[in-house]
Amino acid sequence: MYAPSGQMTAAKPPVGENEIVLRTGEFPTTVVVGKGLLFRISDFTGKTEAPFVVADEITGPLFADFLEQRKGLFTLPRGEEGKSLPRVSAIYSALAKSQVDRSGIILALGGGVVGDAAGFAAATWMRGIRLLQCPTTLLAQVDSAIGGKTGVNLPEGKNLVGAFHPAEWVFSDVECLRSQEEEDFRQGLAEAVKYGIGENWNFLSWLEENAGPILRRECCVLLRLVSECSRMKLAVVSEDEREQSGSRARLNLGHTVGHALEAVSGYKRWKHGDAVAAGMMVAARLAARLGELGEEECLRIGRILSRFSLPTGPDRPWEDILPFLARDKKFTGGVPSLVIPRKNTSCTLRSDIPLPLLRETYEESL
Repeated sequence: MYAPSGQMTAAKPPVGENEIVLRTGEFPTTVVVGKGLLFRISDFTGKTEAPFVVADEITGPLFADFLEQRKGLFTLPRGEEGKSLPRVSAIYSALAKSQVDRSGIILALGGGVVGDAAGFAAATWMRGIRLLQCPTTLLAQVDSAIGGKTGVNLPEGKNLVGAFHPAEWVFSDVECLRSQEEEDFRQGLAEAVKYGIGENWNFLSWLEENAGPILRRECCVLLRLVSECSRMKLAVVSEDEREQSGSRARLNLGHTVGHALEAVSGYKRWKHGDAVAAGMMVAARLAARLGELGEEECLRIGRILSRFSLPTGPDRPWEDILPFLARDKKFTGGVPSLVIPRKNTSCTLRSDIPLPLLRETYEESL
């Protein structure tokens, strides 16, 4: 059975027996994982000030009324369309209309798009106001709501405009996951697999052993899944909050190719988790070429991705994705910095991999 790494401790929750409260180091975010959290937020924060809520057209009607109070509600469209500069500008207008000042709070209620756009608005409104994240998707709960990265997309690429602005609190209510569409739920499973391959192979074993209960969305297993991914994300981020030492780059396993697939499809054909899954398989096969993984590990990764109905390779020609790869923030002087998985240990960032080798591996993965 998978056991937590011990890098973090769980504090005693202020209410309820099913909540897990996580904090590590000096990183300013506290993560709460539990059931029925949305109507008890002030029990944790101790603050009674009503937040301005940013949601999307599904999460707003579904969950906003569970919140104790709110100063206003702004609704974004679903999907990557909601993560743009014009949409953030509309949030600014709504904040002004609701008279949200420098003492205000933005609460992001939804998936990664809502968290990124609302977080960027919080980072830049009056040079920064407080942020609470209430992620309602598995992808956001295990990954995007934690770590302080906010941002929007441009036609030229994903997340090219953004800021670091950590939430004070992240409330991951696993009951929200019961209503997720299957296609959306699997996007978060890709990020969970990333933690197993990139940070702790024992966790990958736990995912393999519990794939059935995870897919059935059994609550006790979801609590474990979200809390352990949150532990690992917080631990890595606390080492390198602003991506200066390179430690945080480990969390980009599969993302270089994944972001390119998303961009070349106009953020429609490829969803984030699917694209990251394909990118992880390219990274795994590249790791095998470099002697970091064996064939058995590559097959194992492919099996768990398939078990979760995730892609095991890209579908676009190299020439299509190359312009988007070249714009990736991890490319310097035309040379990629790639996150490479390693057998039974954490992944590593490599800047010595020739672009032709990446191309050969990518084309073998088609």
